[in-house]
Amino acid sequence: MSDNSSKWVLRASNLARRYGSGCPYCTTLTGPDHDTNQCQVCGTVIACSGISFDLGEAETLGIVGESGSGKSTVMQLVNLSNPADTGELWYRSLGTSNAEPINLLALDKFARRVFRNQQLGIVHQRPELGLNMNFTVGGNVAEKLLMAGWRNVGQIRQRASELMQLTELPPSRLDDDPHTFSGGMLQRVQISKALSSNPAVLLLDEVTTGLDLSVQARVLDLIKRLQWELRIAMLVVSHDLGVIKQLASRTVVLKNGQMVEHGLTDQILEDPQHPYTQLLVSSTL
Repeated sequence: MSDNSSKWVLRASNLARRYGSGCPYCTTLTGPDHDTNQCQVCGTVIACSGISFDLGEAETLGIVGESGSGKSTVMQLVNLSNPADTGELWYRSLGTSNAEPINLLALDKFARRVFRNQQLGIVHQRPELGLNMNFTVGGNVAEKLLMAGWRNVGQIRQRASELMQLTELPPSRLDDDPHTFSGGMLQRVQISKALSSNPAVLLLDEVTTGLDLSVQARVLDLIKRLQWELRIAMLVVSHDLGVIKQLASRTVVLKNGQMVEHGLTDQILEDPQHPYTQLLVSSTL
């Protein structure tokens, strides 16, 4: 699916996740054609099904859809915080010559946790999901670094201070309580924490939802600058095509747990093919 498939970092193949026992009718009674992801026979919810994509080196890929489309479930699967029922999720380190791809879903629980702490960073819609609000700002960054294997306190504080400068936060507030920060500043703290271990992939889950428009604009500008400076691969989930347009070069459109369209973001916005995508695009005009 990627235009730069020879340099993919992350490759999802037929990811699926359901909630319920399932029955023979689930696949035929759910999906965009039926406008539901819940089986009317057994009640099983097909959160996502048949999700496949490549995330290229230094690329930002957008996943867009309304509430219940499955985009948050896909993010949880990629973050290894929710198990997939079927499918594969391959990671390839581009910094090592002849590195063999690893199927992350085949790793044991310990190896998944190590990988998530070292190679993945995630920024949640709600800061309290990504931050320990009982820790200081520096303590939150330290928590991530300790899980990634850092042990020197001085180096951890230095790294936290560097990250605050990178995300345009005053390093003088390193030991402040997160409750004293505004919503936009808390998102910057989350970004600092997510970037602390130099992850291969940064996951952004509805990072501007709930913020004032002016604050949204500043957060988006920061993300674009970081992507340009750090050349990090990003996966961006949003219900807002405006956000996707600003950040993502390619986009996957989800509805009722399935992919209905994918391609270059500009092409999707200018000439959407699926009726649902057309509705999304028209609603943003």
